[in-house]
Amino acid sequence: MIKAVLFDFDGTLADTLPYYIKAYHKALDTIGFHFSDEEVIKQCFGVKEYIICEKLGVPKKTEEFTRSYFDAVKTLLKNALLFKDTIPTLIHLKEKGIKIAVITYAYRWYIDLMIAQFNLAPFVDLSISADEVLKPKPDPEAILKATTFFHIKPEETIMIGDSKSDILMGKTAGSKSILMHPNGYERYYDYSELKKSKPDFIVQNLHELIALI
Repeated sequence: MIKAVLFDFDGTLADTLPYYIKAYHKALDTIGFHFSDEEVIKQCFGVKEYIICEKLGVPKKTEEFTRSYFDAVKTLLKNALLFKDTIPTLIHLKEKGIKIAVITYAYRWYIDLMIAQFNLAPFVDLSISADEVLKPKPDPEAILKATTFFHIKPEETIMIGDSKSDILMGKTAGSKSILMHPNGYERYYDYSELKKSKPDFIVQNLHELIALI
């Protein structure tokens, strides 16, 4: 019996990925780098700011890059929207008495901002950011923290996310894993590589999740 659903945020609950590309462009421009969208996705997605600057050979510009990136995120993400199935799905889970957690690679300030922006507090029982774990995705630490908080077993949970690290985290923890892969996500991820992580299910939208619980 599923007692909790653990959601990734960006690209799963909210259609934010296009805005991340724009934010990275602004920050990269600040330190003198001009990449294509494809290069931004490859070099920056899922990578911490100091590592990006190290890879670019400009570690001394980490502070400038990070400040510009955070400012751009705060401005651009105001235009982001939840996926159309997000709120109906969360309502359905609440009505069934299923706990809801958000597990994100993002910072605490960001996920708090997004929960407030989209009025998700009534639905989200727990959120865990990268700031609250020693080992972020794909390590299972965040899922184990969530199951401890809810007093349930990992096998009583579903982890749903759009990246390979979400799936690997879920599988390592012992959760059921669902890959969220809407139409057009080939722009962000190599689908053949995602499938190698062997998710238990693959869905194109959150409405499909309901049938799997």
